[in-house]
Formats: sequence, C-alpha cells, structure tokens
Amino acid sequence: MIHPILIIVLILLTVLISALVNAWVRNRVFGRAYRALTARDYPVFFREVDGKGMRSVFSESVRDSLKLTAYMEQRDTQKVTETFNRMMKYKISDAQKGDLLIRGFQYYAAGKDAGKVRTILEKMEEVLNEELAAKYRRHYEILYGKSAAYITELEKEVPLHQNRMKGYLQYLLARSYRNEGREKECLTLLREAAAEYRVPAGKLDEAVQVL
Repeated sequence: MIHPILIIVLILLTVLISALVNAWVRNRVFGRAYRALTARDYPVFFREVDGKGMRSVFSESVRDSLKLTAYMEQRDTQKVTETFNRMMKYKISDAQKGDLLIRGFQYYAAGKDAGKVRTILEKMEEVLNEELAAKYRRHYEILYGKSAAYITELEKEVPLHQNRMKGYLQYLLARSYRNEGREKECLTLLREAAAEYRVPAGKLDEAVQVL
C-alpha cells in the first residue's frame, strides 16, 4: 500500500511538472508570435497567433490584443475596427477597457476620424479617472472641436517640459492658435514642435499622440 504522504508528494510533483510544461509552452509559442510581430513579419505572425499552440494556451482576448497591434501597424482600418469592436464586448476590467480605449483613440485620432474619436472619448469618460480623461478631452476639443479655450493653460504648461512632451504641448498650442486665427504664431510653434519630435514639420501630425 502506498503511503498517503507519498501520494500527496506525487500529486504535487505532477501539478508542478504540469505547470512548468504549460509555462514553457506559453513562453515558446508567445515568443514566436511576438518576435514575428516586432519584426513586422506579418504572414508568420498571423500563422503563429492563429496556430494550435497559441489557441491552446491563450485566450481569444490575448490573441486579439496582439492582432490589434498588427492591424494598427499595417493601418488596416477595417480589421482594426472589427477587432476593436469585438474586444469591447469582452468581460474585462475598467483598467483593461481604459487601455483598449486609449489605443483606439490614438489610432483613430491619427487617422483623423473625428466621429470615431468622439465615440471613444465618450466611453473613456466612463472608465478613466478625471485627470486622464481630461487630457484626451483637451486633445479632441482642440483638434476636432476647433477650441481655443486652452491657450492660457498651454502657454503655462509648455515651459515646464522638455523633449517630446514639450513638443506635444507646443503642437496643441499651435493648433489652438490656428483655431483663433493666429496662423503666423501657429506655424512658428509647429516648427518648434517638429524639432522636439525630430521629424519634418510635414510629418508632425502623424507623429503626435496624446502624452
């Protein structure tokens, strides 16, 4: 007769071995997909992310999150929208939903889709804290609502920052000046913002994201 303690030890060893094997498989299959994604080798990435290995150890939500990144990098807006809408229906925490909404806001803002950005902003205001939501609201109101209401606020903020954050605030201030009809000041500040981003002035709109 096997001693009860030995049975317990055998069970624990089995559980431990199973956990280690599962972790090894997860790391292996995730690593292959992630390496392909970072290398922008999309045919390999999609083959891996939809392969048996990934499907056996990762949920659809995890795989969709990776796919969303790939679709955004490819600027495949139809696939981005399909995946984003599907992910919004998952039962996830407010923090996870907030992260997803931020990704969506940044993508559609870069594509200048004002309607989609507005819809996402409304959902963001339901789950993000007020301070964070306010940053996205300000961005939306300046770029899409043509607001000049933040000029004084931004003029105070710009000198407090450096590098890309300074460039971002300069960009918002420049666009605010444009909204108020101060085009000369706008163009001067856009050049300064582009210098902070280290991109040509003509590429600044593409480079800017909410910071």
